[in-house]
Amino acid sequence: MTTKAATSNPTIAHSAASLPVSAEEFELTATLIDADSLYLDKPVKALDARYSSLANLRKELTWTDNFFEDEDDVIAVFDFDYDAMESFYTSVGWVTLASSIIYTPIFVCSLLGLAPCYLRKNIRWSTRSQHVAITQDGIRFVRERRPCCWGLQCTDQGKSSKTVPFDKITDCDIEEPAGNTCFCITNVLSTVNVDTASSGTEGKKELKLAGLKDPHSFKKLVWAMKRAQQQGSTMATAASIPVSDKRLEVAGADKEVAMLLREIRDELRINNELLQNKQPCPEKATPPAGESEIREDNN
Repeated sequence: MTTKAATSNPTIAHSAASLPVSAEEFELTATLIDADSLYLDKPVKALDARYSSLANLRKELTWTDNFFEDEDDVIAVFDFDYDAMESFYTSVGWVTLASSIIYTPIFVCSLLGLAPCYLRKNIRWSTRSQHVAITQDGIRFVRERRPCCWGLQCTDQGKSSKTVPFDKITDCDIEEPAGNTCFCITNVLSTVNVDTASSGTEGKKELKLAGLKDPHSFKKLVWAMKRAQQQGSTMATAASIPVSDKRLEVAGADKEVAMLLREIRDELRINNELLQNKQPCPEKATPPAGESEIREDNN
């Protein structure tokens, strides 16, 4: 049993040969340690705690996609479920190819073009070239250079990238999978739809991301970054006004108030003059009888 466990895994066999351990200890080590777990091709990275609290994420956001590793403005990277995407789109491709039998010329052209042979490869090349990240400026979606058709260099598709700024985003929602595609393929991919003011017409989307592993955290972080950017721009605009400009604004307001008060004063003067001109000259009033008698007694 020990020999079988050692020979089935070369790494463990080499370790057993180099370390002086007993057969019982080696047997326990061989059954408990998986050599594949000792080597991580893609290290796991996590989102900064400040952004996690900003987006109010309930669980830690991690990713293994290292495509944006050399970019400094990246806040978080979101992994695509490449395996699920490849399986789903491959099934759709086979059903589409089978349904083309109804149109004989299209089906014959597909066979001559070796579509059945390169169907899965094209889907793998297309799905695994997608990468998306949240940056300081917005959502960055990249399709790296990839083979296409028969995998020849002359048929390669070039790299393309797109950034949607936070201040242009008007909506970011999630379309949950439901129902079937082509009547027999269960929809399993969630789709994140990002709209802007220029893309909201005629049902077009500025950006569609299908197959994200954690679309809800993506949505929360997008809205959190948009709110933070709006608040920061407002504060920056207020702080960017110099003190001298503020004093000038106050002085200008004081001048306007002084002019308004002068106008009110002039209006009051005019009204007083008009009232004085209309009022007749007052006659000398005779004192009442009681007052005249009191005056005579005093004299």
